[in-house]
Amino acid sequence: MSSREANTDCILPDAWLTRTLGIPSFAVSGSLPADHEAFAYLLEKVSQRQRAFFFAKVPATDLPRLAFLEAAGFGVIDTQVTLEHRGEPLDTLARMEVRTGGVADRTAVADIAGTCFRYSRFHQDPEIDRNAANAIKRQWAQNCIDGLRGSEVLVAIFGGSPAGFLAVRVAEEEAKVVATIDLVGVAVSMQGKGIGSALVQTFISRWRSRAHILRVGTQIANSSSLRLYQRCGFWFHDAAYVLHSHRSDRGMPATRSPRG
Repeated sequence: MSSREANTDCILPDAWLTRTLGIPSFAVSGSLPADHEAFAYLLEKVSQRQRAFFFAKVPATDLPRLAFLEAAGFGVIDTQVTLEHRGEPLDTLARMEVRTGGVADRTAVADIAGTCFRYSRFHQDPEIDRNAANAIKRQWAQNCIDGLRGSEVLVAIFGGSPAGFLAVRVAEEEAKVVATIDLVGVAVSMQGKGIGSALVQTFISRWRSRAHILRVGTQIANSSSLRLYQRCGFWFHDAAYVLHSHRSDRGMPATRSPRG
């Protein structure tokens, strides 16, 4: 198949990110063309030579795919680590009120999500404005609390007010129920008070008898989150590189983010 005949099945529009970032956004997945010329043509075809954002996730063991995307102008922006709970059931929960969130918590949860993140792939991408990265997390949390994404939101109360949240997403994989921590955040002024631990422990307590697998993903750079999950009985499951590419209105990569 020539580069001009290659189809665009491996490049999928992301409508939500397009609306939130304000530029056409696409996920790269599935089988890639055999050569870089064909892939470059596909990127130009779907972006129509306008400013656009592309992203891909590659298993850490798939080095040929990683090399192909890097040669095409993608750069590793994040290494995502997935952990699964294999610890003993918790005897006690952190001494803090954690309850199921609702519409009344929408503003508080969104405000926390819009200010507390530093290590997400959007925050680590130098081509994405920090305000835009915060807006992505804010909208993500709002979708969770509104019931548009995930199964429930847990809210930690400190001093009578919401101080942190944890969103849960439930899916079925190979006839097993998997409960995943989809998003978790603690207000900047409340960090270091055990709120994150209380949220994670409550998640484990609520879902360990309802799901076969408890899962969470975080960034390799987020050492505090990794330590928290390990203390709560989560162990390494797998890892993947997350790559971004920003295309200019000339159809070429705007930048090449260094691996790190």
